[in-house]
Amino acid sequence: MIQYFDFDDYSLSSGEVLEKVRLAYTTQGELSANKDNAILVFHALTGSHMLSGNFKKPENIEIPWNDEMTKGWWTDFVGPKKMFDTEKYFIVCANYLGGCYGSTGPSSINPKTGRIYGKDFPEISFFDIEDSQRKLLDNLGVRKLHAVVGGSIGGLMALEFASNNVGFVSRIISISSGSRLTTLQKIYNLEQAELIRLGRNKSKDEKNSYLALARMIAHKTYVSLDLLDERAKNATKFSNYELDAFINTPVESYMMHQGTKFIERFESESYLRIIGAWQKFEFPEYKYRNLESVKVFILGVDSDVCFYKEEQEKLHEDLQNRNINSTYKQLKSNKGHDSFLLEPNLFKKDIERFLS
Repeated sequence: MIQYFDFDDYSLSSGEVLEKVRLAYTTQGELSANKDNAILVFHALTGSHMLSGNFKKPENIEIPWNDEMTKGWWTDFVGPKKMFDTEKYFIVCANYLGGCYGSTGPSSINPKTGRIYGKDFPEISFFDIEDSQRKLLDNLGVRKLHAVVGGSIGGLMALEFASNNVGFVSRIISISSGSRLTTLQKIYNLEQAELIRLGRNKSKDEKNSYLALARMIAHKTYVSLDLLDERAKNATKFSNYELDAFINTPVESYMMHQGTKFIERFESESYLRIIGAWQKFEFPEYKYRNLESVKVFILGVDSDVCFYKEEQEKLHEDLQNRNINSTYKQLKSNKGHDSFLLEPNLFKKDIERFLS
């Protein structure tokens, strides 16, 4: 069940203040008597708090929606007897501050003006997202996290959250992530941000076209070429008379479909805020020192072209060089970056062992 946590006067790391803040979140399982069996999950860039189970579009708020969202994005990973076992653990997942699924973001009403924030919503940082979720955990009565977990950019936040909350986190699980931005990621983020900026003052259809193209830039890093070819076999021919000369195989139709489908379930200004927060992310030397009492498990796949395996290797090396308890495992998969969304059996035994 989707729940909401409201609080007032939240100071962002930029210095700006949000007068009223809401986080949409879900929980599964029960908090133990000692209040130390909680696991916080940071979702990926365009994920949500709708972690596991079946969902309907909320009736009380307007959010982007399509049929993909009726099933939680980690349903095969979280639940009774699953790798994140809700008979053992209290699982918490919140939609990011700045998001578009019920948490305060660009599509929310600005209490100062009575109008939707839109492009006037302030810039945010990963720290703002993490800190707002610490407030949520305090409100839920969590005394200590058994683990903080994140895939993709969620892994960056999991790492920083543990460093900023010394003594509060026992374990980190970082999946298909790293500890820094690569040059390629910076370029991809810039390309997408510029497209969204160009679409800001256009008609709704034009704005959506820019967002769809931004998504296509990102999507080609989420799946391996083998998986892309496999999925494209079933793609319906995409028709656009201005592009027909370029849409000669199912691959082009598949990519156009990914962009078109994305605009049904996400909003451009939220996308811009989150990739902007990613673009500013840093994990300096002093933050490593705060992880001395934490166990870290780093997982990656050999076909990932969003966070290459070298990023996981570098994080593991950096942690070991500072005598931090780190374990690294590279898994074989042809699914690419999105394997952590698609292949529960690939991760199950290793994660269960680490959590026990």
